[in-house]
Amino acid sequence: MRQRILIAMAIALEPSLLIADEPTTALDVTVQAQILDLLGSLRDQLGMGVLLITHDLGVVMEVADSLAVMYAGRIVESGDADSVLGHPAHPYTEALLRSVPQAAMRGSDLLTIPGSPPSPARIPQGCSFHPRCHWAVDACATTRPLLTEVAPGRRAACLRSEELIGEPVH
Repeated sequence: MRQRILIAMAIALEPSLLIADEPTTALDVTVQAQILDLLGSLRDQLGMGVLLITHDLGVVMEVADSLAVMYAGRIVESGDADSVLGHPAHPYTEALLRSVPQAAMRGSDLLTIPGSPPSPARIPQGCSFHPRCHWAVDACATTRPLLTEVAPGRRAACLRSEELIGEPVH
């Protein structure tokens, strides 16, 4: 109910953009679906954009038209949701997708991303993901890749995006 009240307060002035930061955190699946449906119907009725900030890939897969993946405070990949989720162009996006539990893998170990995220006070030189990346090459430790177009409407910040974009997510 609190989330609904906050959404009502946020849309009272009919904004052109609603920024929702983790609007479904700590909600059960039924209430989460109701909140997402409410946001979708409000978006359609009021013609407003919705910027959803979330760590929940299930929510992203369900509602996002386009997305930006961030690592260590920086966008590392962006594009339309189907393309990014179907063929990631950054190793962090690929690793996130591999770590989502799959019903077919029931009973097996969850895939994890090795290591830990960097401290905001000590971001590594070069690509900030390179210490945890299985795609890393020597240049990744010294060169911070720019967010560049890797396909029409797709951008990634990785020295190996062209190789990665064609690989299926395992």
